[in-house]
Amino acid sequence: MKTTERYYKQSNSTSNVFLLVLLSSLLHSSNGFFLHQSATKSTSLFNNKNGITIIEKSDEEWKEVLTSEQYYVLREEGTEGPNTSELNTIKKEGTFSCVACNEPLFTTETKFDSGTGWPSFYSPVDNNIVTLSTDFKMLLPRTECSCTACGGHLGHVFDDGPDPTGQRFCMNGVCMKFTSDEDDPELAASVLERQKAEPYKVGMTQVFQSVAVYLGLGGLTLNSFVVTVTNHKGTIESPTEILPLLLATYCFYMAFSNFGRAFISE
Repeated sequence: MKTTERYYKQSNSTSNVFLLVLLSSLLHSSNGFFLHQSATKSTSLFNNKNGITIIEKSDEEWKEVLTSEQYYVLREEGTEGPNTSELNTIKKEGTFSCVACNEPLFTTETKFDSGTGWPSFYSPVDNNIVTLSTDFKMLLPRTECSCTACGGHLGHVFDDGPDPTGQRFCMNGVCMKFTSDEDDPELAASVLERQKAEPYKVGMTQVFQSVAVYLGLGGLTLNSFVVTVTNHKGTIESPTEILPLLLATYCFYMAFSNFGRAFISE
């Protein structure tokens, strides 16, 4: 009886091992299949709710149509060096389009010299062509700007631009190409029509996340300062103990500055 029981346990254990090996093989095969499908995925096109033609390509397909520098910035969210783009000096009336999908992004009308070394604009062509999101690659939140049509990374948006938006779209020149109104009047007319139909406005939805993050960081650093001063019975024993207060002040300033962006362009 003990021999039979021992054989049953060994047999059951062997079966479990076999099932685990079989399951692992199936998962490995399916993962390989899906990875292969992703790598060989063909280009797909569809229109979003705003009428923008969305372009989806695999990484290999993008590498075939973009230069290595364009791929690095657009698909890997890299940054070109300052003062390296020929677009910095362009003042002629025209349109700056996405080099990956040809969608018009900005015009010379909204371009200004920011002194940063990157092409800068205070607003895009319309309210739909760029997508804004928040990234934390530099620890503090920044507003990332990407092309809605192809999803390519273009640059970042800052709150030190001129009126009427108060924004600075700091773009990588390698992501764009310039076409003068003189060379393509049809493109110029199309862009003007889009500007009139859906003018760019700074919406609260664009800045809510940054406002919340800045308020949160400001609250935490202010609390740290208060706790330190309380522990020292209301005194500041070292100049470095003021740093949390300075950081909190900066965070609150940025929060209210971002909040004001929702109304400055109205």
